[in-house]
Amino acid sequence: MASLHKLSVLVTLMSSFILSISVQVQSNDLIMTACSGTTSKQLCLHHLKADKRVTAAASKELDLGLAIIKNLIGQAKMTHDYVLKKKLANPAYGFCETKWADMVSGFERVLERTTKNKGYQEDTDDYDFMVIGDYVGNCKMSLEEAKIVDPEIAKGGDIVGTSIAAANTILSQLKAKNRNKDE
Repeated sequence: MASLHKLSVLVTLMSSFILSISVQVQSNDLIMTACSGTTSKQLCLHHLKADKRVTAAASKELDLGLAIIKNLIGQAKMTHDYVLKKKLANPAYGFCETKWADMVSGFERVLERTTKNKGYQEDTDDYDFMVIGDYVGNCKMSLEEAKIVDPEIAKGGDIVGTSIAAANTILSQLKAKNRNKDE
């Protein structure tokens, strides 16, 4: 009788292990799908998998898209804080400070609207989201005109661009699925 109990415990443990592997593979598949729409898949995978909130949300497209946007807001705030410090020493960073602040508020609006609508609803949602990311280029050009090359801003810009593309890929996929259900 004791060996039957051990067998049932073993079967339960194995089932739990297989289920956890299945969920992890599915989560990794969604993150891989999100990163497939980026120009730097390795940067995307490394950045998103490093965020536990993103990996925890990777079992559903909407949850993953929203988690990526939240991650993006955090990255934009960190870069904005960096630019604020640089602006104190060099006024040439003033334009960048404004642009990174605009990105933070813009991404917060995207998060609010996307959460409320449970994904992209309007045809322009993806465009509106990506346009906010253009501020990175505006900042870089302003610094280039002032003969400043700042690797930290370049890194923040790369992560922002990659994250926008990843969130957009997964949210566009969700929008297409939802449209197909409605037809």
